[in-house]
Amino acid sequence: MTNRRPHHTEPSANGALADLLKGMLPGCTVHPEQTRLIADRPSLRLDIAVTAPDRAPVVVEAEYLPAHTAEAEAASRLGLRVVDEPNPIEAAVALRYPADLGHADDLRTAIAAAGLSYCVLTQDGEDMQRFPSAGWLDGDVTDLADLIRLVSVPQRAVTAATEALEEGIALDVARLLGMTDNVQTRRMACAIVANALLFHERLAGRHATIKPLHRVCGPSVANPQRAVADAWRHILDVNYWAIFAIARDLVEQLPPDAAAGILHVLRETAQRITATGAIVAHDLTGRLFQRLIADRKYLATFYTRPESAALLARLAVAKLDGVD
Repeated sequence: MTNRRPHHTEPSANGALADLLKGMLPGCTVHPEQTRLIADRPSLRLDIAVTAPDRAPVVVEAEYLPAHTAEAEAASRLGLRVVDEPNPIEAAVALRYPADLGHADDLRTAIAAAGLSYCVLTQDGEDMQRFPSAGWLDGDVTDLADLIRLVSVPQRAVTAATEALEEGIALDVARLLGMTDNVQTRRMACAIVANALLFHERLAGRHATIKPLHRVCGPSVANPQRAVADAWRHILDVNYWAIFAIARDLVEQLPPDAAAGILHVLRETAQRITATGAIVAHDLTGRLFQRLIADRKYLATFYTRPESAALLARLAVAKLDGVD
């Protein structure tokens, strides 16, 4: 008699996948095959829901290939509200398991090694968008976890943070500098400084030797221009040249009579953005860059979209030995 390998149902596969995701998404709660999650629809069962503080819930709807209904089910979750969560579901992932996965001896191990295919659906107002626009992405569980982390940032928070950053560098700083010409270039200079201030605040929470922003450009600091430049020189001794090298040079070139006012405005802007939670996982500067470069053809400015840059970075890092 031939022994048949065990057959695993889709809920079993979802449970095993959720177990793997729990170890890859620290700070998140992963809910597999649960009802009573959706407000006003307590009987609706979600395959996998991922929630986290200051993030929008993300839903994964998964099926074995050919997975005829996974995408439609994922789309139907957009806009729903998870109980006790302030943000609605703005992103849902339609996931296709390999057909032979259901006959694996060890389901969890098989999913960890499996090639998965998926797409992500997002809600922006009344419009729904699909990525990719056609076909499916291919990746493993780690790639899926990265995607969930990225799309969980509430878009309204990203929009608010981007607008705050643009307002902080485009209005108040422009007034302080008395800009009358070449506004676009000076806005970009301020964007570089504001971006460095954002990262400075994050680094101060990780390195005891890095002073927080209020101690280098707060209201009580006598010479914030010198204090910021000195602090960033110290950060450059650690690393982070791509962020702080040019920013430090720009701060040193600010007009002395306006430097304190400019840095105070940009510090307040950075703190407003930090409060939205969007800076943790989203390239706000990349989005802002696109908004500030008004005439790309005239400037001969061709940029890589943040989404493409993130993909290129991921592919590059994956080829480095010993890098987490």
